[in-house]
Amino acid sequence: METEKSSGVILLVVEEPAPESIVEALAAAGWEVRTCRPEELAGCLEQEAVHGVVVRVGAEAEPACLQTLRMVQAEAPRPVLLLTEAEPMRLAVALAQTGWLTAAAPDQRETAQRWAQQLAASAVTPAAERLRQARRELSRLNHDLKNPLAIISGNAQFLHELIRLRGGDAELEGPVADIEEACRQLHVLLQRLIALRDTLPG
Repeated sequence: METEKSSGVILLVVEEPAPESIVEALAAAGWEVRTCRPEELAGCLEQEAVHGVVVRVGAEAEPACLQTLRMVQAEAPRPVLLLTEAEPMRLAVALAQTGWLTAAAPDQRETAQRWAQQLAASAVTPAAERLRQARRELSRLNHDLKNPLAIISGNAQFLHELIRLRGGDAELEGPVADIEEACRQLHVLLQRLIALRDTLPG
């Protein structure tokens, strides 16, 4: 079954032909994979609409790639997955502290696939998630308003009935009627709030 590709591009930086296992892991997560050599990295990042970068190069080329990424990331931050055999270096630590570098052993296909899936999820769900959060917030707001409104409305009805049983009181009937009318208006507004909530994804 063919995985539907997203509109995003992941740039795979390699010195040799790209490892098929890594390419397959990224493609399986729905990304278009484009490759480049370390010396082409800066130019590719300027020309391509890249959502993420995977670096799979030897220890000698890693520092140059990371230095290039460090300069480019200041203007256009992208998630980076560093597939490395080398010991962590100061530059890699500096990149990781920014929150957009993930490091793994070179042949960890599962790590590459999980990273790519998380990137895909973050690229396509923020708007939908914000709408779901708005729906939940509207539900909470409706619940929080209905309770005090019910208390006000119930007490207004109680006062109205009390005035009637005592033979009426012109001074109190007007304010109580105003409270009851305000409660009806608030109830209509709450119904509109729920109608708006129901237009959002659950």
